[in-house]
Amino acid sequence: MAWFGLGNKNKTSTTSTTNDTSNNFRSFSTPFGTVGEGNLSLPYVNVNNKQNGYVRFGSDNLYPQLLNQMYSTSPIHGACIEFITNAVIGGSFEYNNLPQNGKETVALLTFETRNKFKKLIKLLTRDYIIHKRITIIVCKDASGNFKSFKRLDPSTIRNNEDNTKFSYSADYSRGMISKTYNRYEYGCKDLESLYVYQDETPGQDVYAIPRYNSILNWSFLDSEQSFLQKSNIKNSIWPSLIIRNPKTFTSDDEVEIFKSGIKSNKGAANTGNILVLSGNGMDEVPDVVIPSTNKNDKLFETTSKDIKENICIAHMINPCIMGVKTQGQLGATTEIQDSYLIFEENVVFPLRNELTDVFNDLLDISGIKNSLTINDYKVIKPVVDPNAPTLDPNTTDDVKLSNDVETKETIINEGLKGLSAKENMDIIRIVRDYDKGKLNEVLAVARLAAYGIDEVTAKNILGL
Repeated sequence: MAWFGLGNKNKTSTTSTTNDTSNNFRSFSTPFGTVGEGNLSLPYVNVNNKQNGYVRFGSDNLYPQLLNQMYSTSPIHGACIEFITNAVIGGSFEYNNLPQNGKETVALLTFETRNKFKKLIKLLTRDYIIHKRITIIVCKDASGNFKSFKRLDPSTIRNNEDNTKFSYSADYSRGMISKTYNRYEYGCKDLESLYVYQDETPGQDVYAIPRYNSILNWSFLDSEQSFLQKSNIKNSIWPSLIIRNPKTFTSDDEVEIFKSGIKSNKGAANTGNILVLSGNGMDEVPDVVIPSTNKNDKLFETTSKDIKENICIAHMINPCIMGVKTQGQLGATTEIQDSYLIFEENVVFPLRNELTDVFNDLLDISGIKNSLTINDYKVIKPVVDPNAPTLDPNTTDDVKLSNDVETKETIINEGLKGLSAKENMDIIRIVRDYDKGKLNEVLAVARLAAYGIDEVTAKNILGL
């Protein structure tokens, strides 16, 4: 039997098998390879499993590359990492001390320009969220004076068991080490040394393992869904109608007549037409078959919801914040606001404080006599209720305080002397945001409560 309308009538169809080499091009750089078997959430790290004196990270020494690959290929996982990065550092930073003279101004501007510092701290923030590790080369001149920083992707670094010596390779899949570094310590005179900051993982002293590693199997499924659908569409055959002809066409004219008869009856305009197929006896009448619907696109439908929810939960993000929660659920109106507040307290603020110390270390290493504070930044803006009651500006009630910001700042500085200057500034910022309508009463009181301020005092500070 020949395929109808696909070539010369004398050619018969054949089924051939070819070696599909498309898998050889599934990675866009060498370290991004085909994900192997086994549990992706359990990286193998053994101090006795070394390569040239450096501990291997993962059974194939490519676990950090896997973390990068999951960030790039899993839509939900990658979005969560970018969401957290933006929430932490999206507001940029401010120096705590302004330059006192022209020399200090020039030194600060030169440092920022040479190191692209604003871009650098965003990249380092993302590195830390993905790898729980920051790796930077500290470059010095022959006299031991600081020159510049150079960021290295944490996936390119391996270390010995006590984290004092490090190896660099752009491609560990080939097992080649191109450079080694000593750990940067105060007073280090090496022309290039490696500043390393990493989290402490329970039960693991050599390498930091991110908390979200428990969902890497889900991330892999998330990344493969699109490839499944693409392969399904590309490789499937979905005809709307199959006509089996009991005899071979004897001429090209006969083929064209048959084709024109079929084509003349297709389309919406010909709906309801009567189609007649004839032959010399029932054995020669063409047989019309309607193919069953392809159901491959339903393979991952049952797990899609679990994938999204588990990935978000591992990042300590309520799925509704990422826009993947089922719409119309009870309480959804306020759930996003409340969930984002919890997310800030448990993820954003601790990360912001931790990275502030790291960035201040870099300023100290560079010789800049200053420190910085990461600005408060909200990815999700609080919604202010236009119907909320407001204070009467002419009230004489002694319990209610004036809305004047300066008065509030005076109360804060006088009444909360036990707090640090940084904490006082953050409290003043909360009050200002409340006055400008950026925070509603519930969120403002909750933010103040984080500093040990009781509800009555918080409402007094806010002028309630």
